[in-house]
Amino acid sequence: MPNSSKVSIIIPCRNEVEHIAACLEAVLAFDFPKEFLEVLLVDGMSTDSTRGIITGFQKTHPFIKLLDNPAKIVPAAMNIGIKNAIGKFIVRLDAHSEYPRTYVKDCLALLEKTGAANAGGRFVTIPNGTGPWALPVAEVTAHRFGVGTGAFRVGTKPGFVDTVPFGTFRREIFDEIGLFDERMTRNQDNELNARIHRHGYKIAFDPAIEIYYKNQATLTGLVRQGFFTGMWNVYTLKLYPYTFQWRRFIPAVFAAYLISLPLVFALTAWGKFYLLPAALYAIINLSIALTRRRSLPVKTRIAITFLSYHLAYGSGTLLGITNILTGRWKNYLGKPLKN
Repeated sequence: MPNSSKVSIIIPCRNEVEHIAACLEAVLAFDFPKEFLEVLLVDGMSTDSTRGIITGFQKTHPFIKLLDNPAKIVPAAMNIGIKNAIGKFIVRLDAHSEYPRTYVKDCLALLEKTGAANAGGRFVTIPNGTGPWALPVAEVTAHRFGVGTGAFRVGTKPGFVDTVPFGTFRREIFDEIGLFDERMTRNQDNELNARIHRHGYKIAFDPAIEIYYKNQATLTGLVRQGFFTGMWNVYTLKLYPYTFQWRRFIPAVFAAYLISLPLVFALTAWGKFYLLPAALYAIINLSIALTRRRSLPVKTRIAITFLSYHLAYGSGTLLGITNILTGRWKNYLGKPLKN
C-alpha cells in the first residue's frame, strides 16, 4: 500500500555513465525532506559503470534503491518502479536531465493547485558537451521551427496541456487507467498522457518549472533519435488512434514532398512552381540560423541540423507507414533500439 507521506522518484536508466552522477546530485539537492523521499533507479542492465556509480551513492543515501530492468526499455522500467514504489506520488525523472532544487515541491504544489492527475514543466534544452554539434542540436530542439508548438518545449503560459515531460503523477491514476504499455519502446509518455485525458483527467503545465535537458551530443545521434521517433509516431497511432496530433506528421509531408520533387520537376510543365515550398523552407531555415547570435560556422551547423532533423523525422514516419502496410511494424514492439 502507498505511504501517504512518501514521494517516489523513478529514474529509468541504461548506460548513463556520463549523466547519472549529475542527475543524482540534483536529486540530493532537492529542497524536500529526505525522510519522505525514495529514489528508485531502474537499470536496463547497464554494461558501463552506471551501476557502480549508483551503488556508490547508495552507501551514504539509503533511500536510493537500484532495481533491475531485464527488458531494457523505458515503459518496463517505469512499471517496475511503480510496482515497487511506496509513495502517494510518483515523480518520473530522466537521467539525461538536471533539475532545480524546488522541482519536486513545485510539481506537487501544481498538482494540488490544479487537481490534475499529472503535472510538469518546460524543457530547457542545454548543450550535451562541448562538441561541434552539441550547441546546434540544443538550439534546434528548443525552437518552434525545429520541434513544433508543443507547450512543454516552447510554452510560456501555465495551464492544461496535452503532455508534459516525464511527469509527476498521483499514484492512484495508475490503478484506474493502467500502467505503461510495454510494447512501446518510444512514445510511451504520449500514449499515457492521452489515456489520462481519455479518462477525463487533466495534465497541468507551468513554464516556471524548468527541466534542464541534455539532448543528443552529435548530429548523428539527433538524426537517429528523430528517425525512430517519427517511425514510432505511426506505430503509436496504429495502436492508439486517440493519440493523434497533426504536428507530429508535418515532417513526413515535407519528406514526401522532397522525395517527389525531382520527378515532378523533370516530368511536368509546372515543376518550377513545385520548387516554391522548398525555396520557402530554405529561406526560413537560413533566416533563423543567420539571426542566431553565434559564429558563422555554428550558424551553418544550425541550418544543417534543422534540415537533417526534419528529414530524419519525416523519413522515419514514412518508413513507419511502409512497415504498417507490410506488417513489419510488429517486429519493433517491446524491443530496445539497437545501438
